[in-house]
Amino acid sequence: MTRHYSKLFIALFLGMLLLPLRTLALDPYAIEENFYPRSRLIALTSDLRLTLGDRVFPKVLVGDDGWLVYTAEGDLDVYEKSSSFTDEQLAQFQANLDALSSNYAERGITLMVVIVPSKNTIYPERVPSQIPQLGVESKLDQVSAYLSAHGKTQILDLRPALLQAKTEREIYLATDTHWNDHGAYLAYSLLMERLSATYPNLSPRPLSDFAEQLLEPESLDLANVIGATSLTESKLRLAPKFDLAASYKTINLGGRKLLFSYNPDETLPNLVIYHDSYFFNVNPMLGEHFHRGIFIQNFSGGGIWNLSWVDEQEPDVVIIEFAERYLDDLFKFIDPNR
Repeated sequence: MTRHYSKLFIALFLGMLLLPLRTLALDPYAIEENFYPRSRLIALTSDLRLTLGDRVFPKVLVGDDGWLVYTAEGDLDVYEKSSSFTDEQLAQFQANLDALSSNYAERGITLMVVIVPSKNTIYPERVPSQIPQLGVESKLDQVSAYLSAHGKTQILDLRPALLQAKTEREIYLATDTHWNDHGAYLAYSLLMERLSATYPNLSPRPLSDFAEQLLEPESLDLANVIGATSLTESKLRLAPKFDLAASYKTINLGGRKLLFSYNPDETLPNLVIYHDSYFFNVNPMLGEHFHRGIFIQNFSGGGIWNLSWVDEQEPDVVIIEFAERYLDDLFKFIDPNR
């Protein structure tokens, strides 16, 4: 009887192993997704490569002390300063931005444009030394300099404040492309300070209003890209010590997600913000300061939004945020002929 059950177990086990092969016979690409140990095998391979000292992975370079460097979506090009805008492109961008800002100002709308610098821009010393910087001036350097010299509208350049802040604490995650909550708080506070010139009741809450919490270690985005389980990291969370006034609701619209916020204080201005993933941990801080807010992901739904939500809502404040590696897309985003 024992021998009978042993044979049955072996048959079942072999059948489970062969199941993906049967699927493969029907669909040659199916095994990649249906082979059940796939993710575990990837993790074992990646962790072994890290142990053996491998530092080059698809889309990711491994620096010292587990510091991961993103190389896709043009992020490494930003660090290398390997491309630049033409004078014609800069002049057109300046004209479009000034025209948009003037149009909004005539309607009583304050426009803020924010560029979130790449992790490699703030921590260039942690990029492996074998990666050279080919140029002297980045595209963001070009834009900032050109607007300062020619434009009526300026962007909020976070780089000086972030470079100063990194001397006191970590502000970007080691195994992720994004900043931590200290970086997010800095962006929030600078935005509020800039907006308080027009809306005095939009002053930022002090950092002392938030409690620092370290969450359980987890695999973050760049560790997941290379499939490693040995590179976990604890996220920092700034938890409000105060009672939250705003409530939030997410809805799906045409395959895209929109976040709405509501604060019952009707003396506060209304907000429309276009943002990418860097502002996921900034938005809850912002939402407290606005009567109604609409938070729109720039690239959600497989394409880029347009500015139609501003015309629909007629808010008091419009914030447009793009990560540095998407600076070219910002040029397209505000182009009225797009």
